[in-house]
Amino acid sequence: MSRHFLVNRDDLTQTQWVEEEDQTPGPGEVLLRVDRFALTANNVTYGVAGDIIGYWQFFPAAPGWGKIPVWGIGTVVTSEHPNIETGDRYYGYFPMASELLVKPEKISARGFTDAAEHRASLPVVYNQYSLMSADNGFDPSFFDHYMLYRPLFTTSFVLDDYFADQDFFGANTLILGSASSKTAFGMAFLLKQRPDIKVVGLTSKANVSFVEGLGLYDTVLTYDRVTELAQTASAYVDMAGNREVLSAVHHHLNDHLKYSCGVGMTHWSSRTDAATAPLPGAKPAMFFAPTQIIKRHEELGAETYQQRIHAATASFLAAVDAWVTIEAHSLGDTESVYRTVLQGTSPQIGHILTNG
Repeated sequence: MSRHFLVNRDDLTQTQWVEEEDQTPGPGEVLLRVDRFALTANNVTYGVAGDIIGYWQFFPAAPGWGKIPVWGIGTVVTSEHPNIETGDRYYGYFPMASELLVKPEKISARGFTDAAEHRASLPVVYNQYSLMSADNGFDPSFFDHYMLYRPLFTTSFVLDDYFADQDFFGANTLILGSASSKTAFGMAFLLKQRPDIKVVGLTSKANVSFVEGLGLYDTVLTYDRVTELAQTASAYVDMAGNREVLSAVHHHLNDHLKYSCGVGMTHWSSRTDAATAPLPGAKPAMFFAPTQIIKRHEELGAETYQQRIHAATASFLAAVDAWVTIEAHSLGDTESVYRTVLQGTSPQIGHILTNG
């Protein structure tokens, strides 16, 4: 029997484990054992935006319930595809479960795309699985890092690239909400290399020391000090989806706010508490990384763009252990770790769940 961790789509605090019959691959299909995966605040965003962006569609579940996607590593245990070898390991999108059935297509030395019918209309970047070989750029000593940081830092990279591509919308200051989040300090890491842009981090009182200790932000302010933001040409990147902070930033900066975008929704409980009236300054937009990735693939070529991402990622991974400690847990601890992340885990800890 395989195990699957489900959450209530209308109430992310309600969870359950369910057992399902082991799946048997048909012609052209492959069964992956889910070996390990990372669980971060980013996954909470997947749950909050499940219906908005379609995250629930990746791994269908019983009505009213959903399987929140995670980034992880799986090993081929049964293959009915002539070009996929048993024992090969792949990095990609998985459910919080013990196994995943896929239908590989577009197979190369780099990996494959899952052509399962229910995923056909979903963004292709989430359907790709990378072969974890040395020739494909995977270093075994960084396997946990790839799961924990690679998708988040890719978003950081694409955000930095997007703002540079738009000449920072005329702003000289970038304000990053939820500055302790991995996506935020990944972006700050990249912005540190752009001396003409001032970077301000907004964070909770509990995380001030951590954020200041990163040494990546020019200024660190707590959420209750938004009115201390300099009224200069600015852009705001909302990593947490806290509507009250968003409103405070807009009302304080007003026309000085040249651009405002949302990336995450980890402050999911604030979504129904704050007013939804129009805000002064730039109209808030939702940032969707695949859109910029596709644009840059067309402009620069996929290989060139991915080389840039890989080089930046390697530089970031070489530095990140000084800031965050990785903790491994068993698959059976998924519920407790999930609740810790849902309630707001320490930014100094990265959680990995292992199956066996």
